[in-house]
Amino acid sequence: KDSSSAVQAAYGEALFLRAYYHFLLVSNFGAIPLKLTPTITPDDLNIERSPIETVYNQVVKDMKLAESKVYTAAQLGFSGRVSKTTVDGMLARVYLFMAGYPLNGGTPGALAQYDSALVYAQKVVNSGLHSLNPSYSQVFINEAADVYDTKECMWEAEFGGNNLSNIQAGGRNGNLNGITFTSAATYSNVTGSTDYIYLDSGYSYGYIFATQKLYNLYAPYDSRRDWAIQNFNYTVNATPTPPVITRTPLSNTTAFAYNRTCAKWRRNYEVVKPKNKNYTPINFPLLRYADVLLMLAEADLNANSGTISPAGLNAINAVRERGYGITANSAPLKSLTITNQGSGYVTNTFNGYNNASVGNANMGNGLAFSSTISGGKVTAVTLTSGGSGFTTASSGTIYLGNMWAANTIYALNQQVIYNGNLYTITTAGTSTATPPTQTTGASSASVTGAVFTYAGIAATASGTLLTKADVDLTSVSMQDIQDERARELCFETLRVPDLIRWNIFLPAMNAVKTQVSNWSTFSVNTQSLILTGYNNVAPKHLLMPIPSSEMSVNKKITQNPGW
Repeated sequence: KDSSSAVQAAYGEALFLRAYYHFLLVSNFGAIPLKLTPTITPDDLNIERSPIETVYNQVVKDMKLAESKVYTAAQLGFSGRVSKTTVDGMLARVYLFMAGYPLNGGTPGALAQYDSALVYAQKVVNSGLHSLNPSYSQVFINEAADVYDTKECMWEAEFGGNNLSNIQAGGRNGNLNGITFTSAATYSNVTGSTDYIYLDSGYSYGYIFATQKLYNLYAPYDSRRDWAIQNFNYTVNATPTPPVITRTPLSNTTAFAYNRTCAKWRRNYEVVKPKNKNYTPINFPLLRYADVLLMLAEADLNANSGTISPAGLNAINAVRERGYGITANSAPLKSLTITNQGSGYVTNTFNGYNNASVGNANMGNGLAFSSTISGGKVTAVTLTSGGSGFTTASSGTIYLGNMWAANTIYALNQQVIYNGNLYTITTAGTSTATPPTQTTGASSASVTGAVFTYAGIAATASGTLLTKADVDLTSVSMQDIQDERARELCFETLRVPDLIRWNIFLPAMNAVKTQVSNWSTFSVNTQSLILTGYNNVAPKHLLMPIPSSEMSVNKKITQNPGW
């Protein structure tokens, strides 16, 4: 009964959490016991399942009341607590679930639910408190580096520390679902502890893998692809102390082998030291502004009978423009054209990464391409990743090859570029701060570290910048929205619920099954292992099974079909 704002805000947050947890239960298990009062006696444990619509209506009721009580995002200043716009965004999500399978709109019908979803998504936008981070990757770097970004990350599951003190609040984000890195050579045992502490990039089991279907949804110049999905392996040289850790690019020209993990949360950005082997301080997003914009577009499209309004179109295009890395001052490349074939190239094909340059200065980053060599010249080039941060000036002269870098381990027969010249490493080693500059013969190992032998003139290309016209949609279909949600929100636990509410879960799983079955590049054993899960998908998987522990406690609950 306390009317103070702090007490009312706490009450509102509690109401919201009760609603949110019931929402998770009803969307995963279907009809569930609707529990709104404290348990007084053992008899209160036996509760029948309430209809799905009844549960959803209570969720909406609680959330609406909570919205009037909780603080705004500006008042909170961080995203670990529930704000007013968080409630609005979640109400948009709830209404979209009510519009879809299995409720299919309920008593008011799907159109009314889409109308309501649109109202609450628009309230988030109209608040002016949220906006997209200009950089897609920075969203996840911030979560790893303990930086709050309340503009984009509206609500996060918070984790903290390294679990090596009395306060143990670490999680497994980035450890179970990061880029695989488990080399014992980079760990040392901490005195008095059985935890292994990583020296730089952080231990990760890499249990969550991407599919070819997801990878292929991205255009080569969509900057989200190579951040969300692993595009390099960690390589360890254990000889130095501490060990040297490098990144070996994964070739984009070979068949997708289902060996690329989720890469959104990267442990090398953690600021808490020393790093725990298994526990991380990396937060996990429960609601992002990008999600709200895509929900707005979806609600708008369906509320207007398949014709999206300018507001809905602007919402999805804002997500796309940010995802593709288009800003007011720079953009990725969408194509490369050879301007000088060069001379002295010795590899039939090569991939270049992070190598767009004018002179010796990198002007953009993340660029990747494959090239074909004939007679020592580059005769063809194919863009495999458009990178980011390019301007008209930096897209004019791009050297085709990997640029020389100081303090880098170079292997025999690698080729690098410096000052427009191409060099072949004829004695492996670690480069010094002095680059090769000669135009004949070999450098001195005492001066340059590795020995660089002059090979010829570096090939060059010019790049064409991606523009908004290349990525903005002029009309939107549900397929557009479904694909965009996959590209933007992959690995954030929303895909399966989305597929189920759209009533396309089973066809989607069968499509991946067919895709894997048709691959001839797999070994029989690998293909069989990948297919196991897809072969077992059945209608019963539209709902999760009621746990046996619940069945034993609540005698009135029944099991879901097929379980």
